[in-house]
Amino acid sequence: MSSFTIFYSILAMALLVIWLVVQFHMVYRAKSSRVMRIILTVIAIGLLIASVVVTGSVDDKLTGVASVIILLVFAFWPKGFTKTMLIANLNTVRQFAAISKIELITKEAETVVQVFSGQIQITTLKFKLDSQTLAKFLKERFPEKRLVVKSA
Repeated sequence: MSSFTIFYSILAMALLVIWLVVQFHMVYRAKSSRVMRIILTVIAIGLLIASVVVTGSVDDKLTGVASVIILLVFAFWPKGFTKTMLIANLNTVRQFAAISKIELITKEAETVVQVFSGQIQITTLKFKLDSQTLAKFLKERFPEKRLVVKSA
């Protein structure tokens, strides 16, 4: 086995463990894009078929399976709030202390959450919850003067 295959397999397993930990710590989940989930899952299935059926070497098969694991972690990465932080995607994981303002905007059947770092909006999440539930949760963990609740 090559060192690249070993490294890539360890990377895939580490991402899978991190994904499992994040899944168990999630308190409120935001809506995710079904289109992206479907696209990444179809690509992962195609890659799995190509790497297991078509390729001959063990290195290629292991690298292909590791790539499938990584794609599936990307596809099913949770978005929302844990007890201590916001998780929007793989590169937007923020502690509540690093967020300057959170706006909760109530729309028809959902609550839109806009998160700011300074004057820059870093993410927008949509929840199927009412704004009172999210506001109560955030007031316990976030300074009330930096939490804005609006109605659309």
